[in-house]
Amino acid sequence: MHKELFQFLLLHKELPVPGIGTFLLEKISASVDFPNKQIIAPAFRVSLSPDVEVPEKGFFHKLSGLLHQSTKDTVMQFNDFVFNLKKQVMNGAVIDWKGIGILQKGLSGDIRLIPASDWSLQSPPVAAEKVIREKAAHMVRVGEDEKTSTEMTEMLNQPEIKKSYWWVYAMVVGILSVIFIGWHLSEKGLDLNATGNGSKLIPEEVSETYKNLQ
Repeated sequence: MHKELFQFLLLHKELPVPGIGTFLLEKISASVDFPNKQIIAPAFRVSLSPDVEVPEKGFFHKLSGLLHQSTKDTVMQFNDFVFNLKKQVMNGAVIDWKGIGILQKGLSGDIRLIPASDWSLQSPPVAAEKVIREKAAHMVRVGEDEKTSTEMTEMLNQPEIKKSYWWVYAMVVGILSVIFIGWHLSEKGLDLNATGNGSKLIPEEVSETYKNLQ
């Protein structure tokens, strides 16, 4: 009956065994193994809950389908299985239940489970290589607008436009001119004669160019 009960656990995720506990099928999520560049597939692990649940009404009907026998015979066979299993463990025997794990008596007198390490339903790891798509376009939010990554690349890679700074030179010349004019006015004042020739004109004597007739 070990095999059929294990199949029942796989199908219904839990297996109540009175006097021992409830076997639970737990799923371990997939994980990423970065050093080996692979993804560890989801796995399953069996745990034993000390809470003993009475098998539900449909339990023996489902189990009888796996055993291919009547429900009455299934009830009798299951009870005998549980009685013998508990008796062996409590007497110090170590039971290796294939697919589930090892059952043995604990220090406090309870029954402990060491889950099976070789789980047959676990898929092999899948290689995981990082894919870099250099020219893959995606949307980028810029302020209130949305642009594609291609548009943003073109905008950032535009050639730099050489700027003309002629106006800077013109402004410097203008400032120097204003400074010179201000200095000149402070030195000469606003007299208009300051801007002309200050020398006096002296008339020269003109020689006689004619004679008086007597």
